[in-house]
Amino acid sequence: MRDFEIWASPEATIARVDEEHSVDQLALTGHDRREMDVALLGGLGVDASRAPVLWERAVAEAPTVIDLEWAKRRVAAVATRGMAPIVTLLDHGSGPRFTNLLDPAFPSLFGDYAAMVALALPWVRRWTPIDEPLATARMSTLEGSRHPNRRDDRAFGRALVHLTLAQQTAMTKIRAVQPNAEFVFTEELQSFAAGDEAQRDDVAFRSERAYLAIELCAGRVDVAHPLWQYLIERCGVTEEDLNVMRAGATTPDLVAFNHYPHSERYLFATADGTAADIPSLYVRGEEPPRAAPLLWQAAQRLRMPLALGEVHVNGTPIERVRWLAQHVEDVAALRDAGIDLRAVGVGAAFGMTDWRAALGNDAGAPQDGVFTFAGATGLPERTQLADAVCELVRDGTVALPDARGWWERDDRFMNPHDIAALRAAGVPEGDHIVPSSGEEAHRRVMFSRRWE
Repeated sequence: MRDFEIWASPEATIARVDEEHSVDQLALTGHDRREMDVALLGGLGVDASRAPVLWERAVAEAPTVIDLEWAKRRVAAVATRGMAPIVTLLDHGSGPRFTNLLDPAFPSLFGDYAAMVALALPWVRRWTPIDEPLATARMSTLEGSRHPNRRDDRAFGRALVHLTLAQQTAMTKIRAVQPNAEFVFTEELQSFAAGDEAQRDDVAFRSERAYLAIELCAGRVDVAHPLWQYLIERCGVTEEDLNVMRAGATTPDLVAFNHYPHSERYLFATADGTAADIPSLYVRGEEPPRAAPLLWQAAQRLRMPLALGEVHVNGTPIERVRWLAQHVEDVAALRDAGIDLRAVGVGAAFGMTDWRAALGNDAGAPQDGVFTFAGATGLPERTQLADAVCELVRDGTVALPDARGWWERDDRFMNPHDIAALRAAGVPEGDHIVPSSGEEAHRRVMFSRRWE
């Protein structure tokens, strides 16, 4: 008997890439136009689905002008099809154009929006106010790839404080309407390895930082926390900020980690002495990515119920099945070891586009998911992964395909310095892999689909 939940969810990111440009995955995949998509998800027999009620879509120009009709209809349809909706209010975004992650009013504005959504959907039990807040702050204020396109610790600290206060405020206001509301916190499941002695301190620091958004929200960051001094001295976070977040401590009911091949990173020094950050799986001697050891570490650290929220890989249909099967194996092994893992979620159910370049360009490079990427005007079709999800729902397991995935093949390896140079030149990570003949045909089909 299966005793954990299965989720399947659309990719819903709305990312403000810079001051002028945003990327809306709901529009690019066509999910926002197709009522049939909810029926397709329901037909899989899954237990729950993340339901986007995104701030940027519902509130465009002014905080008090709100349109939730589409959202109410879609969330109700999810429930009607037998799935528990997990309502998400911000997905890798920085809010409508009248605010941003560095705006002091961001937490209160977001809390007001959460209150309005709760009043419109008072029956909803599960909520993810902000998807991957640490990743959102990192990309926006340390890497500069998202608005406000900063690259400094002080901006990162301010964004993280605002995102934490926003989550805490949102859950307080949601629970004022629905006292039994459950807080589903999502974050990327990361790991870090050092390629040389000089990077060991940075690896230790990033390993600590991977839990920071969760622990700030839960009120666990005090003077004894390993990153207390970092937050105050380098990020400009004040003791008052930290006291306020501890006073508003909001412990997640469930932490759902998202895991991808590039979530595991390798740090090393380049010839000019600067530090490089590349995916570990391309470095000879590093193991292929697996979720089990990272989930074990998270369980020991957090002592909270866990889930795999999004499991997705860019690959051929059979590779997507193998990626899911490996994650199901990991969950089964950890559950047998006593780890409280409550769900496996399949992400990007209707595919996604341009995530290989972190949404930084408009290359028109789609990926399939449980269903094919259909774009704004097409109709999604079932893939082998859909059959695997149905098998998982029925049997609690997925048969592991024999063929190795690209993340396991030897042709993935490359000199780390060459990978860093390609990344600096703007080449998406992993483009050096020579596809097999079947994969090449798959990519030709993918790239021939135009969604404009």
